[in-house]
Parts: sequence; C-alpha cells; structure tokens
Amino acid sequence: MRSSPRTAVLAGAAVLVAALLAWNALRPIEIAPVQVIASSFSEGTSPDVPWPDQGQAAVGAAVGGQGSGVLAASPNPTPQPTGSVAKVMTALVVLEEKPLQVGEQGPTIRVTEEDVQDYRQMLAQEQSVVPVVAGEALTEYQALQGLLLPSANNFALMLARWASGSLQQHLDRMTAEARRLGMMQTTFADASGFSPETRSTPSDLIRLGEAAMQNPVIARIVAQPQAVLPVAGVVYNVNAVLGQDGIVGIKTGNTPEAGGCYLFAATDRLDDGREILLFGAVQGMETLRDAFVAAEALLRVMRLTLEIRHIVHRYQVVGHYQAPWGASTDLVVTRDVDLALWPGADVSVTLHARPISPPVPRGATVGSLHLTVGGSSYDIPVVTVRAVPGPGIPARLVRTSW
Repeated sequence: MRSSPRTAVLAGAAVLVAALLAWNALRPIEIAPVQVIASSFSEGTSPDVPWPDQGQAAVGAAVGGQGSGVLAASPNPTPQPTGSVAKVMTALVVLEEKPLQVGEQGPTIRVTEEDVQDYRQMLAQEQSVVPVVAGEALTEYQALQGLLLPSANNFALMLARWASGSLQQHLDRMTAEARRLGMMQTTFADASGFSPETRSTPSDLIRLGEAAMQNPVIARIVAQPQAVLPVAGVVYNVNAVLGQDGIVGIKTGNTPEAGGCYLFAATDRLDDGREILLFGAVQGMETLRDAFVAAEALLRVMRLTLEIRHIVHRYQVVGHYQAPWGASTDLVVTRDVDLALWPGADVSVTLHARPISPPVPRGATVGSLHLTVGGSSYDIPVVTVRAVPGPGIPARLVRTSW
C-alpha cells in the first residue's frame, strides 16, 4: 500500500526533528570562567629611588626562595656591555650540563695546550686571567671558583668547551637559558663578557641573579672571599664589598666598553623573622668603585621601603564556573603568594582558566592565576572546588543558548 504524500512529509519531518534533537544532545558544551578577584591593586606611594646619574640600574627581591622579579628599573634602559657579569650565565649552564651537589668537587678537568695558549693570548691582551699549565688537574668546583672569584676569562672559555663540547654550543645554551628566564634583551657573544657585544639590561641581570642564587653551588662560591687553585694558589674574590651591608654575592664586571658593572645580592631580615634576599644590577658606571657606591645607595632604600605583601592565599576563591542547568564550582589557587614590593607597586591579576566541558571532577587543574608586577610575571595553578556534572538528556535535547 502506498503512503500518501502527507504521510511522507510527516515521516521526513520526524526524521529531521530526531536528527536535530540528536545533534543538540551531542554538540559540545563549554562553560567559560568568570574572574571574581580584582584585576589590579596597589598600596602606598612609590619611594624616591637613587638611580645613578651615569649608567643604569634595576632592583629586585626574593622571599623564601620566591622571587619578586624586577621591582623597579631606571628610566629608558638599553642593552649595554655586561663585562664579567656574563660569567654568571656561563656558570649556570655549566652546572646544567654537569650538575654538582653542595660539597661535591665533581669530575676532573685536564688543562690542555689549547687552554694554555688561550691563557697566554688573553694575558697579552691584559684580560683578567688565572695561570694554568698543560696537564694541570682542576675539579669542576675549582674551575667554577676560578671563574667566579678572580674572574678568569680563560676559565670561562675552558669551562664552556669542557661542558658543552664547543664555545658556540655553550653560547647557544646560554642564549636558550636567557630566554627561558625572560631575559629578552640579552645577547651572548662570548663566555667571559670581555666582548662588548655581550650585552644585557639591568632588569635582565636581576633575573639572572635570582636564578644564580637559587643554585646552591653558585650561591656558596660567590660568597667566598678566596679559594685555593692547584697552580695559581690563593685567588681572591674581586667583589671588594662582599660581606658589607649584608652582601653575599654575586659578580662584578669591568671593561673599557662596559665600564663598572655590578650584579649583587644581599640579605635582610623581616620583622616576622623571615629572610629576604635583595637584588640589584648596575651597568655603565665610570669605575667599579662607582658601581659599588650606587649599589650601596640602592640597598639602603630597599631596606627602608620594601614591604612584604600577601597577594593571594591558598584556597582563595579567584574565579567561578556557572552552568546553565544549575551546576557550579568556585576556582581557588593552590598556594600562598607573598612578594616583596615597593609601596605603590601595581599588581595586575588575570584569571587564565580554560572553558570546561562537563563532567569535570573536583580538584581539576583548569588554568592559572597570572600575576604581573614590576616587569615580572607569575602563574599560580587554579583548581575546581566541586565536581561539575553534565546536564541530563532532557536538558541537552531542548537547550538553545548553550
């Protein structure tokens, strides 16, 4: 028996409706996050900072191993020669390639004829060097002491080749590490910093200093006033103000092109007993002594004006998901964030959470809280407080706006 045209139309309509309902039920669901924490805040009035009249500078701080990054920098900084401050990055990369634990001497490095020729050539150029002889045995730790204390340019080249296979490979790794640390205005043309084409800015050097002091081997070496090497004997730290004003490192630089440069770290203690590490970087001073004087002035202001701000606390609600069918959850950060800040410093806060497609379990990491202050950024993971179940089939079938 033939179906009537009307019956065929109704059947086709039913199939179409069924297909639309099925498509509606199966199409993806996304719920966007809503930020509930303020997007920015600041407290107090910015202090007058004694930026050097000549050259450029920046300051930073770290509390409990958590860096606050760059707190402030002098106006209009430009990439300038770093001098031997570049050796800090050389050391960092050496220890990435050949890790040491505190107290270890590490593998032996044999001085080659090529190393001796490099020493003689650099000596003739009146570079900063430490004597070596062919066949001399230096431990990795001793070589790092020679690099960072008397600031031996020949040790920089020797360590670069030993750790990375060639100078160019080491420079490539130094550049990669700089980018990882956010040092976007830094260029390495050599491992020692003698080249005027090895350039950076004070803000970038603050980031380098924070990374260096988080490495316990480097932190221990740069705090030493002297060391004993196999051939050279006693060598002395060229950081002439080490131990003054709480200074515990890090590295000086001084070449005709760079002028006096100084990347420094100093300890201070908060009223609640916690230790804070203050950082500063000075470039382009007429002499190294001028760099030391500028560092002293910056430290004085930091000690008087820096304050610890409790930015967010663990489990603080920073965002929210609300589903159209009634399900919801708050988003909370997973840890406390305390930062050392200048009074008046602006803190920008942005919730970087992704849209979710239920079901989503409780405690799911869905993104981060992005904090920006003083030119530095931090990302704190955020998680769901409750599970977000998906909608039932009837709700899926008839939904329109979601």
